[in-house]
Amino acid sequence: MLTTKVNILIDGGFFWQCFKKNNQRSPQPQDVENTVNEVMRLVKAKTNGETEDILFRVFYYDCRPFGGEINDPSGNKINYSTSQGYAAKNTYLDTLNVMDRFALRLGELSFTGWKQDRYNRQLRPDFKQKSVDMKFGLDMATMATKHTVDKIVLIAGDSDFIAPIKFARKEGLLIYLYPMGNHIKQSLQGHCDYILK
Repeated sequence: MLTTKVNILIDGGFFWQCFKKNNQRSPQPQDVENTVNEVMRLVKAKTNGETEDILFRVFYYDCRPFGGEINDPSGNKINYSTSQGYAAKNTYLDTLNVMDRFALRLGELSFTGWKQDRYNRQLRPDFKQKSVDMKFGLDMATMATKHTVDKIVLIAGDSDFIAPIKFARKEGLLIYLYPMGNHIKQSLQGHCDYILK
């Protein structure tokens, strides 16, 4: 039986939001590991015994939490590094970083100003991720050109990944999408070989 290697690429922001929505709590590293095991089970089910699928590596893309000081609209200083969430997210990422076969790929989180919440009209800080999508796409392209794996599973929902998906498929890789129960745009689904449910 032919052995195929599988890489799982996780958009950390997408995973965090979907898990929290589905479970009413923030994820823990064990939850990521459980999700990876479930994804591999689903990949093997799609294979139908034609190949033996083995997990090669998990790439987790995210940003460290913002830890700087900013002034709120009233001029009061807010130090984000003293928040409970700051310490918890760093511990979460540090734990993932040392787990077997996990690679942490970090971008940067920057404060871009204040914006009005569309639901309660209150001002809230606006943070933007930098370099995460670029690293995601470059890694996919590298995996495809070097043929280090045969299959890539994306735990993501961003249509920006369509270009690297198309490239990887042209290079002969099979692309799986695991949307975690989320509604995914038809344009993204249409460029993947399998949708895992």
